Amino acid sequence: MRQHYFLYILLITCVCTNPLMAQQRFTVLSYNIENAFDTIHDEGKNDHEYCADGERKWNQRRLFQKLNGVCKVIAAADEKHPIDLIGLCEVENDTVMQYLTRRTPLSNIGYRYLMTHSQDDRGIDVALLYSPFTFHPIENQSIKPAAKKQTTRDILHVAGTLNNGDTLDVYVIHLPSKRGGSEGQKLSMSICQQLQAHTDSVRAARQHPNLLVMGDFNAETNSQQLKLLTRSHHLIDRTAKLQPGTYKYQGEWSILDHILTHTTTLSHQQTRILTLPFLLEKDSPNGGEKPKRTYLGPAYKGGISDHLPVVATFQIK
Repeated sequence: MRQHYFLYILLITCVCTNPLMAQQRFTVLSYNIENAFDTIHDEGKNDHEYCADGERKWNQRRLFQKLNGVCKVIAAADEKHPIDLIGLCEVENDTVMQYLTRRTPLSNIGYRYLMTHSQDDRGIDVALLYSPFTFHPIENQSIKPAAKKQTTRDILHVAGTLNNGDTLDVYVIHLPSKRGGSEGQKLSMSICQQLQAHTDSVRAARQHPNLLVMGDFNAETNSQQLKLLTRSHHLIDRTAKLQPGTYKYQGEWSILDHILTHTTTLSHQQTRILTLPFLLEKDSPNGGEKPKRTYLGPAYKGGISDHLPVVATFQIK
């Protein structure tokens, strides 16, 4: 792990001193980091189980073990080049993001972040970590779900420029869980329709539109939600047909986490699911392996997440 961080610090020095070399390669990571709560209750939010006196006995030691694990993932995802953009799901608030960017080894890299502040019942949000050496935000906004009487995550939209001067519009999304049944599916489709309308307006406004959408869709490639966003090649799902999957339920893998693109500036090279050994554990009841999550029910397991991260590598034209 220390070797990864040392290489990472060395690489960021190269980025600073040689921006031409940095702009040739552009790497994106999407990761649901499973209930990254701080230990303090937020008024009006159902976060009690992750408070210091909650039933899960959540504390700062466990939180920082998770956050240091996220650092390890970021470092191991690409040992030759720092990750340029990192979309995170299930982050509670600015406190968690400040811990991640300022009080872990990531503080040596210089990452900055933007995030939503949604009306989600549990208080979880989405965030974008970005390297200020390779991505330069010019505006950002939270796109709130239009459906009335629904409290779920906003979509984060960040428009920024790459080192070649082209604009890249980035969206980080965390759609409602499948556990919501038919109502959850309706809300999920409604949010995707909003996203489609927003990306359509961006495409119309930009002379050379470059779109990147990533996050936890709680839906697979063949779902109505993904078909809506990818029809007519508006967006290409870079995670379709990858193995084994990003989430495992009752022994079955599925791809719930996606990276979608519509771009002429970024030439797609490769997309992969990270199956690093420290992210997995044996799946005793079903065979094979499964993501090593932080909790299984009330039992603390000490893993990072119940999802696996997805990494996409591009070349800047």
